[in-house]
Amino acid sequence: MFFAILIAGTTFLHGQRGKLSGEIRDAQTGERLIGVAVRVDGTTLGGVTDIDGNYFILNIPAGKYSVTASYVGYAKYVVSDVEIFIDRTTTIDMKLKQATLEMEEVVVVAEKPKIIKDQTSTATTIDNEQIEAAPIEGLRGILDLTAGFSKNEKGTYTVRGSGTYDVNYQINGVDQINSATTSPGSFGVEKADNSWKYDINPIGVQQMQLISGGFSAEYGNAQAGVVKVVLKDGTSKLSGEFRVEYRPPGQYHFGKYIYDESTYEWQKWGTLDKWMALKDSSFFLQDLGLNSPSRYKWLYDKVKNGTASPDEVSMWNNILNNEINWAFNTWLTNHSPSDDNPLGVYDYRSRSYQRFMIGIGGPLGKNPDRLKFFFSGEYKKNPTRLPTAEKDQISQNYTLNVTYQPAISHKLKLLLGYQNYRGGIWSGSNDIRWAGLAFSPPSTSYKYYVLIDPVRTEETVTQSLNYTYTINPQSFLEATVTHLNEKYELPYEYLPSYSQQRDVLDSLNDPIGSILKPGAWWETQYFRAPDAFSTLYYQDTRTEYWAANIDFTSQFNQFNLFKAGFKFYYWDLYNNGVNSRFKANALVATNGVAEYYTAQPYNVAFYIQDKMEYEGMIANIGVRAEAYNFGADVPVDPFNIVYVGTEGPETGNLATEKSKTYFMLLPRVGLSFPIGENTAFRLQYGHFTSMPTFSQALSNRGNKGIVGHGNANLEPKKTIQYEFGLQQLLDEDNRIDLALYYNDRVSQIGLLRYASFTGTVLNSPSAYTSDNTPLFNYTTFANNAFGATLGFEATLEKVNPKNWMYRLTYSISQTTDGNYGAQVMYPTASAAAESRDYTGEFLSGNDRTHNLRALLQYNWGTGEGPELFGLNILENSSISFIYSVQSGAPFTYRTSFDLKDIVNNRRYPIESNFDVNFTKNIILEGGYRFIVGLRIMNLFNNQWITPVTGNDLIDWVDYGTTIDQPGRDPNRISYISAFYKAYKNIPRQVFLTLGFGF
Repeated sequence: MFFAILIAGTTFLHGQRGKLSGEIRDAQTGERLIGVAVRVDGTTLGGVTDIDGNYFILNIPAGKYSVTASYVGYAKYVVSDVEIFIDRTTTIDMKLKQATLEMEEVVVVAEKPKIIKDQTSTATTIDNEQIEAAPIEGLRGILDLTAGFSKNEKGTYTVRGSGTYDVNYQINGVDQINSATTSPGSFGVEKADNSWKYDINPIGVQQMQLISGGFSAEYGNAQAGVVKVVLKDGTSKLSGEFRVEYRPPGQYHFGKYIYDESTYEWQKWGTLDKWMALKDSSFFLQDLGLNSPSRYKWLYDKVKNGTASPDEVSMWNNILNNEINWAFNTWLTNHSPSDDNPLGVYDYRSRSYQRFMIGIGGPLGKNPDRLKFFFSGEYKKNPTRLPTAEKDQISQNYTLNVTYQPAISHKLKLLLGYQNYRGGIWSGSNDIRWAGLAFSPPSTSYKYYVLIDPVRTEETVTQSLNYTYTINPQSFLEATVTHLNEKYELPYEYLPSYSQQRDVLDSLNDPIGSILKPGAWWETQYFRAPDAFSTLYYQDTRTEYWAANIDFTSQFNQFNLFKAGFKFYYWDLYNNGVNSRFKANALVATNGVAEYYTAQPYNVAFYIQDKMEYEGMIANIGVRAEAYNFGADVPVDPFNIVYVGTEGPETGNLATEKSKTYFMLLPRVGLSFPIGENTAFRLQYGHFTSMPTFSQALSNRGNKGIVGHGNANLEPKKTIQYEFGLQQLLDEDNRIDLALYYNDRVSQIGLLRYASFTGTVLNSPSAYTSDNTPLFNYTTFANNAFGATLGFEATLEKVNPKNWMYRLTYSISQTTDGNYGAQVMYPTASAAAESRDYTGEFLSGNDRTHNLRALLQYNWGTGEGPELFGLNILENSSISFIYSVQSGAPFTYRTSFDLKDIVNNRRYPIESNFDVNFTKNIILEGGYRFIVGLRIMNLFNNQWITPVTGNDLIDWVDYGTTIDQPGRDPNRISYISAFYKAYKNIPRQVFLTLGFGF
């Protein structure tokens, strides 16, 4: 009996490979052939057929290959374009013809399987060709192609109604974990654009898989989905590509220019005559400081009382004219966009988008198959849509893969990565609310005080070493060690303001200053005037992350692929953050709020699973055991936590205990039942958990008492998933996939308040003890929330794309959320005191009932396409389109005849978008090529209305008035200071691409 011989080990890290299997027969007699050598060309992987003519090859990196079968007396048989998918089995059966003198080899092109027989849950695989052709900016655009994935207003992803941070996102097997998810000193408030790490250079990506249904026991710390990105590896031949992408300057929000001179403040104060008209107003003169005792009060009183001489009247008028001219010119300096505006006001429309990408790989040394590398790098400068302190968001990512195979059974792979992001904490999202100038409305706008927001820098340095040992032809062992160093810095910057006298314009004491002092001209009911010493936030977060895993894989017979593994994760966390004032810190209250913590969380997991592949059934059955501990000290008495800062309660119980360790046992079952070659049913059931975020467990915000305190004893978030699916081939080229699913989020995390002896005294007492001691609330997190999503998904796609391909995905679902238990906990509790105002489930604010995503691509190969003057002008080109439409977000609007507990009973209008991309490769001699491209996002300039609240919501529902319209109250703050936020999405964008490859 011959077993398949695995010639070499893995090239990619854990969970990034696939399997090839099939049977080989004599083309004429149908006899099964024993001992046929099968080779994956371009690699050192291969095998031979056994006594039944079957073969299998494990551990093949995801990608596209040619496969060659060789047998004495038979013509060589080559199958090209064989695609290997992550965690999938690709079946290639072959029929060899007996050789003749004229026959050298038989070459056929592989076709994609009509149905994916071993698909046991909903998953989508996108290869590098589709990624390069799609009208997307980065890999996050691929997530947007799947109806099961959605993005909230801050740019964080959810899957099938899940919460945020419930997706396991891997790049070459390395988990992308963001340890700093919230803004500094802001309890439970997420910063914007936390998913920036997902956007790595698409040139360096080989394949991407999105799992929105259940997943195998191999993957953990995720209760919603898994995203696996496989990076390209070096080949035996040097190759590379360089691209530049450019978007012209322009205004990338709807409505008029923010600093347009037709706006309220410019109409009221933008010309000198408006200032001169107020020279007789005592309030105006008081704001200027002219009638103060230290200035010209003596002269002002004489003129006012009619006792001034003609010379004194003339002197007063000259002073008025000079001072008002001086103040007006200073107002213009402070309010006019320029590169040297002292308050950071600039013309955000004048900045261009620029992006540079490179990918290059090949052999190192004399032996092209022993040592290989692939380097991928990206630098992107993306101007913010609204004025921000950073002006441009700068993101960089660089990866280096080095593969070394010193011996036939041993392989080493080194992954080095560097990611850097420079941006703001309230900017970066595609949603206008979190694209800059946040919190307005209802707060006043700081569009004339742009520098008040800090600039954040995030950096991650990754090192990962993977070793694979091929034990025998059927089994291999894999070990990986990973280290990440993560930094998040938000430094203070001192600001010019009237609080610092040297920086304040004063015609008497500081004539060379730059900032106009406070006065009516700042219109502080609408706009924030300069009033701070420094930027408002500070944060220093540093994380050392270590991970180690060892995995064993064995194809111990033709039908069973067995896997088992152990994983260990460890974090060393340090966080120091301040909100509102630079003088605040963890020990001194002043007027700011601060937080500080250190902790050493860990997570340990063991899994075992078996993939059973029979003709009529494929089963993925496994169990995962997982445990975690946040490695923190937990106060014994939550009603009397010690507050260590100043100006707050001086009592407190010093006693603490170590945080608890939680253990989970998670069974997972996925079944597929292929019926012939055209149909397959699937069933999936599993338990999935994820750790609470570090901020939920560890945050502790203080300001004259405890404001918020994390809960390091939080239990895991848990979801039980059920799915029934059907794949059906409609004809030779078209397949439909249907899935009915139910996700029961049995334990989630919500807010809880404690009436405490040491809560912040900034709040009024919430209760009193029997001896009349006041109790003050603070906020924490608890496992007091739940939810569910019931949905149906349908995917229609072309199975064997040649010139053209398409994928249509539609989902209809309903997501509900709920809370249970008390809203406030008291030290002497009573059922009445701790009752909750609302109980039960309500439609989630994140629910999007209908989702449609459509991708259409057409490709022209060499010599194809229309001719012009004898040239095929579209050869080696591709054009692709993406159309998306989804239900608007739900909102609550109660009328006099509605029940008081109605929640999310109405919806905003549907949101649709259409993108297009065209790419052409100009092939030159010697294998060189030029690349030109055009990408247009939101081609038809569709508008998505921005959710509003309060009177703005009433105006929109009852009168159809958006915040960029005067409506019933033209003096409301939203119309005066935030008219540009009426529509949240980005208007039409045009990107140009130039590149060179070899």
